[in-house]
Amino acid sequence: MIRVIAENLLQLAIVFPIIILMLKDRNLETLKILSAFAIFYLLNAVLLNLPFVYSETRIINGHWNWSGKLYAILGSLVFLSLYRKFPLSDYFLTLRQNKKFFIRGVFILSSILLINSIAAFSSATEALNIETLLFQFSMPGIDEEIAYRGIMLGLLLKVLKSNSLILNPSVWITALLFGMAHGLFLSKDFDVIFKFQPFFLSFLYGLVWGWITIKSGSILLALISHNLANGVGNLIRMR
Repeated sequence: MIRVIAENLLQLAIVFPIIILMLKDRNLETLKILSAFAIFYLLNAVLLNLPFVYSETRIINGHWNWSGKLYAILGSLVFLSLYRKFPLSDYFLTLRQNKKFFIRGVFILSSILLINSIAAFSSATEALNIETLLFQFSMPGIDEEIAYRGIMLGLLLKVLKSNSLILNPSVWITALLFGMAHGLFLSKDFDVIFKFQPFFLSFLYGLVWGWITIKSGSILLALISHNLANGVGNLIRMR
């Protein structure tokens, strides 16, 4: 678990200079919110990796990390219940959508799904695996959208400047963290491992889903898009 914590501290250390540079104010309230942000980021990573570090915490057996995802989702809910400083709508945890943007959002996310599906056809084929499909159509979007486009994006928007949506630092920082969660690791010997392709693709998805979340006012479209992109991509590779 020390390696997991060190890995995520490294990821936070990379983005925190940008965070400090883009702060609205440098006061005690800002420090408290940033502390909550960092604690949640580490908590999410620890809970996600719990079954890998302590096998006795694995409550669901399978090829995929069902237990870690469930722990991470539960951790998000516990965080929201304890840190009740802002309403859930400030974390985009609402079904209410910006009606003016909804149709455009669906079109954009449908385009992403189409591009992702075309890319999947060029990948190596895999055997049909029902567990993989069940997992990819459900867990990643729930856990990661609540965490990244929900809680983390919501907290950063409280303390960072946001002169324009396209250059919104909160969106870029959560996208960077999302990319690093998929592409920047520490080995057992604490050597840095960087995988460019998963980092870059996750970073791009993070930018789009963050932008969609702010424009729509909810994580719903991003969550659905996330699970469909993962699930359909895996389904196509199983052709």
